[in-house]
Formats: sequence, C-alpha cells, structure tokens
Amino acid sequence: MGGVERHQLETIRELAARGHRTVLFYERPGNLEDEFQSVCESLHQGPAPLYSSSPLRDLPRISRRVLAAARCRPDLIYVNNFSELVWAAGIRALTRAPIVCHPHEFQPVRKVSLQMLGRVVDRFVLSSKFMGDAWARHGLDRSRIEVIYNALPTGAYAPGSDQDRLDARRSLGLPEDGFVALYLGRLIPEKGVDVLLEAWGKLGFAPDQARLLIVGLPAASDAYVDGLRSVAPVGCQWLPMRRNVVDVLQAADLLVLPSTWDEPFGRVIVEAMASGRPAVASAVGGIPEILDGEFTRMLFPRGDSGALAERLRTLHDWRRADPTLGERCAAHVARRFRLDAAVDQLEAVFAASLEARA
Repeated sequence: MGGVERHQLETIRELAARGHRTVLFYERPGNLEDEFQSVCESLHQGPAPLYSSSPLRDLPRISRRVLAAARCRPDLIYVNNFSELVWAAGIRALTRAPIVCHPHEFQPVRKVSLQMLGRVVDRFVLSSKFMGDAWARHGLDRSRIEVIYNALPTGAYAPGSDQDRLDARRSLGLPEDGFVALYLGRLIPEKGVDVLLEAWGKLGFAPDQARLLIVGLPAASDAYVDGLRSVAPVGCQWLPMRRNVVDVLQAADLLVLPSTWDEPFGRVIVEAMASGRPAVASAVGGIPEILDGEFTRMLFPRGDSGALAERLRTLHDWRRADPTLGERCAAHVARRFRLDAAVDQLEAVFAASLEARA
C-alpha cells in the first residue's frame, strides 16, 4: 500500500482515539488490512467503485454495496475517491447522511458528471492548494473546498541517533560512511526515476563514497523496472517495497522525489523531513507547498537531471556543512504537518456538514 492508504489509516486511528466509529468499505485488500481491522468497527469488501462513463450502467453493480452501507446507519459518509460518489449518493438517499469527499488525485471526469455528482457532496477536502485549484478549474464549486494537508502522527518518523543510522546501514548492506541518497516509492514512469539515475551518473561517485538506495521494487517482474536497472550507473542499490520505512529513512542522508507528473502532495517528503533528512524534489503539483521558505532551494525543474545533480552535489555533505539542517527539517514538519491539527480541521468539516444537514 502507498501513502494514501497509510494516510487513511493514521487519520482513522486518530479519529478512533477521539471517540469516532468507522465502518470501512474498501475495494481490494492490502498489506495494511490487519491495522485497519484494529481501528475500524468493521471492514467490508465490496465491488469496485464507478469507473465507466455511464453512472446508470454502474448502479446495478454497486446496489448491494449501497444497501450494506446504508444498513450501518452512518451519521456521515466519507469517501476518498471521486469515482465512489455514485454509491455514496445512493447511501445518502437512504440515510440522509451528508457526504464529505476527499479525492487524493486529480482524475478529470466529464464536466456533466462532475456537476451532477458534485451537487450531492456537502464538502470536498483536498490535500493541497494545487489540487483545489485544479478541481476548481475543472468546475468544482470552490466555496465547498477545504484544503487539509496530509500529516503525520507525532513521533512516527523519529530522526534516530547516530547509532541507529549505523545499525540501519549495516542491516541494509550499505557502507557505514559516505553519502546515501534514497528514493522511496512506486517504480512507475511518472515518478521520474530515470531522471534520478541520469543525475546520479553525472555525479561520478564511487560506490564506496556514495550509494543511491532505490526502494520500491515490485513483487513481480516488470519490464519498465528491468529497463531502469539495465541502465543504472554504479552505486545503485535496489530493494523491494516495504511496509515499515523507518530503517531506510534512518539509513539515508537525504531523500529524492524526482516526479515528472503533478504530485497532489508528496507525503514521502514529509516523512523524510520528520526523520531529520532533507528532501530534494521536482517543483511540481503540491510539492512546493511543502518545500517552501528556506527549503525552496531543494526544488529543481521537472525532468532536469542536471539541476537535480547540482542539488545533490550541494547537499551531499550537509551534515558537516550545515549540521542543524536535519533539526530544521523536523521542526518544519512539526509546525506545518501534524496529524492532530489536520484531524482538528477534518472534524470541523464533518461538524459543518452535519450541521448543514440538521
């Protein structure tokens, strides 16, 4: 599971701690299912949400899910994908519960569908101002949009000690000294890993001086990933995607997110900074809203491997040249991206939606 699922889990856990009960309907199981079980009242797998161009054609397919959810008598319906609004509208028709929609990506839909489905939603929650502007340009009512940044539980991504970093490097087979840059995420074309590999090759580091740790290998063979590995420069080390990422973060000196698409937010940047590691990232989507202020120098233009190489060259010795940088990264996250503050905002959205329906 990726950052969206982890964000949902942490949000539900915080809501549960505040006394809220969640009944979760999901499309397919994942590797966080046991953790969702521990914080939700119940879990129910249902048919896939709406993806066809005709909502009416999809209604028979999702009617059982609508009826099952309505029997739970929800006070509020919280959906995390625009394509789920058809079944959410059916539940609302049976229960009169308000709908809060929290889409995590911009997936253009026909404007007629947007206008029709958008009318049944009380409030939209979006993860960045970039996302809010994108959906508003597409026809969403801006007055019903609330921007709430993705956030982290306090202490979930602790910086760790020098000994923790040494232990993490030993366990991962990394050199104990030297520079370690980390890519952490899916290995798909829009993530720009090819740009990162090109930039790494420009730096000319020997493997005993520096390593590029790439975490995200899929479970099955993948032609795109095989192509990346075949052109990777020396000093690259590849690992499978993992459920717990604390050790790879603690082993690294910095994180790189070289996306070539418009990232709605960029949670992995916040995770890295919370762990006291600076993040270098392309200036796309919602990323500049994270890397603002003094951290704008960590941004580079989309697809520009030369600019990325220069950022890495400048920062590779940051522990000696700017020893408080890690502390400032962690303080930035603690100030701007705290889960308790984000859930305060979300509860306010829920309360306003419930009050409007009263």
